[in-house]
Parts: sequence; C-alpha cells; structure tokens
Amino acid sequence: MNESEEQKVFAALPGPHNLTMDAMNTRYILRWDWNHSLTNDSVHFTAKYTLSNLEWDPTLSVGKCVRTTERMCDFSEELEYSASYVLTVMAEVGGQRSNWSRKKFVPDEDAALGPPSHVEVEPGDAMVTVSFREPMTEKNTPMGSLLSSRLYFTLQYWEKDHPSQKQEKVVDTTERTLSPLKPWTEYCLRVNAFNKDWNKTSPPTSPQCVRTLGKRHPHVWLVLLVLLILLSCVALVYYNYCRRNKSILSKYTFPGNILQKSQDPTSLILFPLEECCTVMSVVAKQVELTKQHQQQWVNGQEFTEAEQHNGFSTIQSS
Repeated sequence: MNESEEQKVFAALPGPHNLTMDAMNTRYILRWDWNHSLTNDSVHFTAKYTLSNLEWDPTLSVGKCVRTTERMCDFSEELEYSASYVLTVMAEVGGQRSNWSRKKFVPDEDAALGPPSHVEVEPGDAMVTVSFREPMTEKNTPMGSLLSSRLYFTLQYWEKDHPSQKQEKVVDTTERTLSPLKPWTEYCLRVNAFNKDWNKTSPPTSPQCVRTLGKRHPHVWLVLLVLLILLSCVALVYYNYCRRNKSILSKYTFPGNILQKSQDPTSLILFPLEECCTVMSVVAKQVELTKQHQQQWVNGQEFTEAEQHNGFSTIQSS
C-alpha cells in the first residue's frame, strides 16, 4: 500500500478526540473520547508514548495499550516525573485505522499534587495534635523526594459550631500541636500540601472532628477552695457549739447515778433521753351493789363519822 492509499484508509475512520490526562503525583492515565455512532462494529484502540525531544515516529514509539476496547491507558509505570513526553492513541475498526491523536505531557508541570494521607488527630488538654503523611507516589514513596524543593502544609481548623471562623497555620513538618484551644470544645480540621516553586497546591483532606479535653484551669481550683472554706466554717461552728455546752455543764453537778449511766455528761443536754416511765391510766370500774352491801356501806360510813365526831369532842374537852 502506497502513501496515498494509506492516507485514504486513515482518513476514512475518525481518530480519538478530547485527549485528557488524569494525572496526580505519579499516577498518569490518558483518557479519550470516540464517536461510537460511526460504526456498529467493535472498536479497538492502541496507545503509545515517546519522549518529546525526539522526532515523533509511530514505529519508534513504545506501545503500552495495544488493541484495547477501553478508552483509557495507564502510563504510571512507564513515565518519569521529570521528563517530557508525547502520548498518542489510534482507533481501529476491522481493517480500517484512524490517524494518531497526540498530546504532550510533562509530569512535573502537568500532574496535580495529591493531598496528604493517613491523617490522625489526637485530643489533649485544650489542644489538638495532628499528624499525617505527605503525598505519596504510586510506589509508596514521599513526593518530596521527586520535587526540587520541599513541601509545605496548611493546617486549617475551626470550631464545629462556628465553621465560618476558620484559622490557618503553615508548617513544614508532618506533625503539629494546635494550642491553646477551648477546653471541652469540638474542633474540625483539614490539611493540604503545596509547593512554591511549581505553584502546586493539593486539595484538602476530608475534615476530621475531635473534642478537646478539659484543662486544669483556675475555675476548678476556685470551686475546691470555696468548698474547703465552707467545710472549715461548719467545723468551726460545731466546735464552738460543743465548747459552749461543756462550759455550761461545768457549772452544774449531776447525781452520781446519772453520771455512771452516761459517760459523756454533754449528752444529757445535747441529746434528749428516752422516756423512763410508763404511762398508766386508772379507770374506775362500775360495780353494782346489792342492798346488803349498800346497807353495810352506809353503816360503815356512819360509824366512821361517829368516830370522827367523838374524836373531835375529846379534843375539845381536853
């Protein structure tokens, strides 16, 4: 097939379009679109790459995804972070092939910076300690090892009840303590990474919320001091009360039998004694007297009156 015939074959089938790179840290995925309404047959795609400083030649390009039905190709393991590449993709249906669609890609310029990972938040007394890992490569190594300058991190935190009042701190380490904060208050925080030289800023991590613990502050000691003063006052009043009662008891002398029964004479006044007597009620019983008894009772009454009268007369005569 001569060159004119090959161009006609390529021109008969439209190539992939809208090539985009899904690139973050060292993850490089090429995606593209293709109009499936052009044919009812299955479509296969082939994607390749080559260094951008070389003259592009499909026969010299390295094939990564060959005759795949997916509209994406992962170049993460093939591309170096500090190099520059040209990525190409072609469609194929039956015996027809499309033109190669190309896209230039420079990882350290075009790849986005990913957020930190493994964020952990530990509450303390009116403070919060946050630790995390910097963005990682696909090989699980720190992204800082690939960059020409160090990474910085922005800690953004706020009270959960006041999300509009956010505060920020910029740090260059992966662990930091935020203080002083309000005790017994729920705080939320998130962190993102940025690189000044490449003007890259990662998206923030998902917010994590934690409640601070109580710090020993003067309010607690003030309450304890007030309680101590109140207990001292109560003890002093009780002491004076007992002392006054003892001074009163010293003026009086109690019978010996009472003192023997009570080891502490103060209890005779401070504490009421139990009742020592039993209440007894005398009820007169009505008895029906016979006539004989009534007569005896009358005679006895007259005899008693006569004795009293005779006694009184004897006293007068004497």
